[in-house]
Amino acid sequence: MSISFIFSQLFFSLLVTYSFCLIFNVKGKASLFSSIGGALSWLSYLIGLQYGWSDGLNYLIATILIALFSEIMARVLKTPVTTLLIAALIPLAPGGGVYYTMYYLIQNMYHESFLKAVQTCVIASAMALGIIIVSTIFKIYTNILKKIKYKDQ
Repeated sequence: MSISFIFSQLFFSLLVTYSFCLIFNVKGKASLFSSIGGALSWLSYLIGLQYGWSDGLNYLIATILIALFSEIMARVLKTPVTTLLIAALIPLAPGGGVYYTMYYLIQNMYHESFLKAVQTCVIASAMALGIIIVSTIFKIYTNILKKIKYKDQ
């Protein structure tokens, strides 16, 4: 992949994420950082493609990175994490997989439909797992900080 091709993909992932911020009524700095997060998620996905990672691993790592970014920026901006995370995940959403699963099913291509459905489920599961991992780590971290603060009082 050429550098200009990568930059164009990053630009359009940022643009798509910003468009979804408008649809979801995310305003101000949150829409800017969510858009940056969408571009970062796509960048990490592209890096995974370069290294030849499997779809599940690639989407898991990209989702973990964007969830980390969203958790940190949500605390900096004092906004809910979902405000940043949902729109930032849009470039990674497996909408094409769902489309082709149904397309193959309608065309009576059951084997291809099943394969695409399994691949889409692996991607969606990896994304959900990435969000759960980061959310759990931050919840544990927050609870530890509260206990330390409570002991100091």
